[in-house]
Amino acid sequence: MGEKIDFPDELKRHIRLAKKAIEEKEYLVSIRYLQKAYEMDMSFEINQLYTEALLKCEDFESALQIAQDFIIEYQQTTLTLTKYVRILLLNQHFLKARKLILQSVFLTNEQTKTFIQQVNQLEAAVDLLDPENIQQKRQWLNSWDEKGAPVITADWEAFQRQVTYRQFIAMMQDFLPKSKNDFLRPRLIEELVLLKCDKTITCSSWDGKATAVNLMEITLPEKVASYQELKKYFETEVAAQDSQMAEFCLNELNAQLAITYPFVPFVSDTKKWGESYILEYQAMMGSKRAKIILQNFADITEQKAQIRQIYQKNF
Repeated sequence: MGEKIDFPDELKRHIRLAKKAIEEKEYLVSIRYLQKAYEMDMSFEINQLYTEALLKCEDFESALQIAQDFIIEYQQTTLTLTKYVRILLLNQHFLKARKLILQSVFLTNEQTKTFIQQVNQLEAAVDLLDPENIQQKRQWLNSWDEKGAPVITADWEAFQRQVTYRQFIAMMQDFLPKSKNDFLRPRLIEELVLLKCDKTITCSSWDGKATAVNLMEITLPEKVASYQELKKYFETEVAAQDSQMAEFCLNELNAQLAITYPFVPFVSDTKKWGESYILEYQAMMGSKRAKIILQNFADITEQKAQIRQIYQKNF
């Protein structure tokens, strides 16, 4: 009998041939092998090889699309975070790259500073180019504001692309004081907080009051102390007694946070607000006692009614 030859399995063969093609600078060939390998095994290791080959071919958009399969994993080390930030910058997602760097818990202060300096250098060149792009983005903001509805993810992604930090801040300083869209305003404020903007910006609150907001003094929506307090209360104590009531309370709480941020009404008198959610649920379930007690919560129920009117117009 002849000698038995052990062939590597198909996956290993594709990876070996892809690496060989990369060494020989046959990047299109390597992409074909890596695409097949990735279909067989969607692992982070193959993902990195695949995205790198796509970058070599200057297919930046496809590289980003593939890298997003492992967006969490890319943020786990300085090396992989560097790779992902590079992909974002090659796709001119300057704001995304900046947010990722600033929010990373794996970078040292010095590494963060170095990364931001690199982003600033790239943005400095872009700031001088394509003023028509920024004019178009301003028109999008005005159009979204007039519609008064939430912005779909695809449109938001398109809006962020090719916008620098300096351009974004300038747009927000002009737009937020006159914005009336209660779905858009919280999203824009959150973006500014994620970007660690140190400006004070005037904007209208959900109840129509013009207010100056020091962005360095507010937290992200999910980190608002009163929200965390109520959320924990509903998820633990209330849920232990009545899971459906807890779900109702949480849904109401989250909806109201999304619309009112950063002017969250339950920051003051948080305990009474918590009681009001429970009483509303009990009243909805037919409790006459709850309806009577709610009469003592007139100010809170009035604010809730105003907030509900906002989101019920679109849902």
